[in-house]
Amino acid sequence: MQAKINTRIVALIVAAGAFGVTLQAQADCAGASVQDVKRRYANAQQLDKAGKLREALGAYAAATEYTCEANPVAAPAAKRAAEIALPLGQEAEKKKDYEVAFVLYGDGGHYAASDRALMSLVRSSPDDPSVFTRARETFQYRSSEAFQSNNQVQLKAAGAYTFDQKNLEEVLRMPAIGVDRALKAEMTAWNEQYLRELADQIQTRPEDLTDMAAVQRYSASQQAFAQKWPNDLLKQSRDSLGLAWQWANVANDEALTQKVNTQRAQRIEMRVNTLTKSFNRAPSLLDAAIDYQMLQQQLDDTTRALKAKSIRQQAALLGDQAQAQKRYLLASDYFRVARLDDKAQAAQELSRQGAMAKMQPSIDQAQQQAEAMKAAFSDPEKVKQMQEQARAAQKAIQAQQQANAKSNAKKADDLEKELGL
Repeated sequence: MQAKINTRIVALIVAAGAFGVTLQAQADCAGASVQDVKRRYANAQQLDKAGKLREALGAYAAATEYTCEANPVAAPAAKRAAEIALPLGQEAEKKKDYEVAFVLYGDGGHYAASDRALMSLVRSSPDDPSVFTRARETFQYRSSEAFQSNNQVQLKAAGAYTFDQKNLEEVLRMPAIGVDRALKAEMTAWNEQYLRELADQIQTRPEDLTDMAAVQRYSASQQAFAQKWPNDLLKQSRDSLGLAWQWANVANDEALTQKVNTQRAQRIEMRVNTLTKSFNRAPSLLDAAIDYQMLQQQLDDTTRALKAKSIRQQAALLGDQAQAQKRYLLASDYFRVARLDDKAQAAQELSRQGAMAKMQPSIDQAQQQAEAMKAAFSDPEKVKQMQEQARAAQKAIQAQQQANAKSNAKKADDLEKELGL
């Protein structure tokens, strides 16, 4: 009797343990519930009947998601998704909407076609590191054994899939090629003739804004400059250097990253030296030098800040020199680069005061004329004289108009007689 009791106790303990394992497994499962996928499948069918095929495709794909228990709708959902996805993906591919085609084919389990669309997207976006990252992650997963096992239902519905390793190899070459292209683009954008003419524009800006002829000449020269140089070449240069860094950052290649950092550091140092030594006549170019300096990602924040501070000190010195030459607008621009806002405002005020001083004689004359008119209108006798003069002038105009009308009528009569009318 005791043995039977012990056996029952052991059986209960084993059963309880097994039940606990089952509960723990279910609790740890990260898949969707059966109720969820059934609801998604029903929604997909409604969208399908309504002719909303793209929305239906997404819903069918969602209905094939992994569930902790067997997914009862995975097979029919994958079958219908494959049927819908093929023509939708082909239509998007014809329109060269490769990103959409990549997703549509993938949702339908047509992975070879999805790879083809993704490679078209990659080749049409050779300077977009985010597209590279997406392609690399996609191809690395699709080339794995886990992909085949995780997508058995889709592959059964849409057909077998063999990953083309050449796609991944081509994608993995993109960062090095992208870096090279970005650095070449930066070299093309850097143009010292553009910088020279830009600095000349700043230097020829008139300080006396009351000199309308000088202001008009300056405005015309600005328009000519904008027509000759429609693009901001400094921005293009910095953008290219930034793109080179982005490629190195996503490559997961330590050797390439070190190479790019060295090349960028050398290039940036050259640009900063040129701007601060050869083209410091323009405050905006010193400001651009600071922008270049801040691209040195391999430097810590403190070092970059110290280098930028050195350029601002140079701007402050040049601002003092410009102010000593009474070039207050130029001085104000230098002070703003140096982040000396109070000095910049003070220089602008000196410029305003100078302009007001030159305009003062004209202002005084206008005030005298206004006062004379005010005095005239305040004298009743003078007002009466002006009114009489105005009436006399009006009568003269009317008389002249009548005389002109009679003369025109006579000329018309004479013309009619001459023509025998």
